[in-house]
Amino acid sequence: MKIGQTVARLLAVLLLQCVWCAPAQERVLTDMAGRKVTVPRQIRKVYCMSPVCTVLVYTLAPELLAGWNYQPDPGEMKWIVDPYRKLPVLGGWFGKNNTGNIEEIIKAHPDVLISAGDVLAFSTAERVQEQSHLPVFVGDGSLQHLDKLYLAVGELLGRQARAAELSSYCHKTVREIEDKVAGIPVARRRRVYYAEGPTGLETDPGGSAHSEAIDFSGGVNVAQVPGQGGYGHIPVSMEQVLTWDPEIVIAGYDHNSSPGDFYRSVWQDPLWQHVKAVKTHAVYEAPQYPFNWIDRPPSVNRIIGVKWLANLFYPELFHYDIRAETSEFYLRFYHRKPSDAELAEILAQAVRKP
Repeated sequence: MKIGQTVARLLAVLLLQCVWCAPAQERVLTDMAGRKVTVPRQIRKVYCMSPVCTVLVYTLAPELLAGWNYQPDPGEMKWIVDPYRKLPVLGGWFGKNNTGNIEEIIKAHPDVLISAGDVLAFSTAERVQEQSHLPVFVGDGSLQHLDKLYLAVGELLGRQARAAELSSYCHKTVREIEDKVAGIPVARRRRVYYAEGPTGLETDPGGSAHSEAIDFSGGVNVAQVPGQGGYGHIPVSMEQVLTWDPEIVIAGYDHNSSPGDFYRSVWQDPLWQHVKAVKTHAVYEAPQYPFNWIDRPPSVNRIIGVKWLANLFYPELFHYDIRAETSEFYLRFYHRKPSDAELAEILAQAVRKP
């Protein structure tokens, strides 16, 4: 009996040692909202609750994406590399959309969900975590914190080296533009209108996530209307636009209109001919593929956007070779380099005509 007891004790000790020596299967991280989140040590698949994060993860570790939030249109599909074009559409919580299907998301077997946007508005993340019984990591998707978001998500997904590379690019871009814009007197800053919708009579005022790239690049957003969260697209009148009389008009695009609708029509519309930007041919369309350079989603696509806008607003200060910058950004972030013909198509309505 004594021998048997001794053997049993030795086995128990060895078993205990194995338990202590085995690597933990979970870890606790602090997300960008200050929440403690318990996640698997190894992440094999991730679902993003909105396009802000989906775009970021596509640039960082596309092989981990469980699906898209919406069905990419043909223009977007052209730029998304295989095999990620075939990912399922799982919906999400963004803008006016609350299409996330908890059951379908669970069936996709993600190890973690990520919500990247306003870290102060994480009640939806908490609710989805409770309903799905899956951990939700909250990140800050604001333009100035994209570098930190990359590092946080890179740590979460085990892609630290790649995240550090993309974070560094974002940090350098934001700092150099911020430093130069800070030296521009307010009285000398360019007055800009962000024209959205097929007639250009929808917009987002300064302070909105949808116009953050314009604000950051030193533009004075002329739209003096109350802001609203979510999808944005605040209707305004032609009389208001004529009163604001912007020096520069940036034409946006979303899935409710066709590419180029407003840009093509503005030159023939007799009312728009009274706007300074139209008189001086200072109307430009934001490049939109694979993701719009200003917003929708307001994600890392804005990093090339702020270089483009800074060039447009203050050519005396910024001297980016926008063709070269676009080519580098697309290769580094979107996994493929555009051809010369594709570059010309991307920038067709986005640069000053000679």
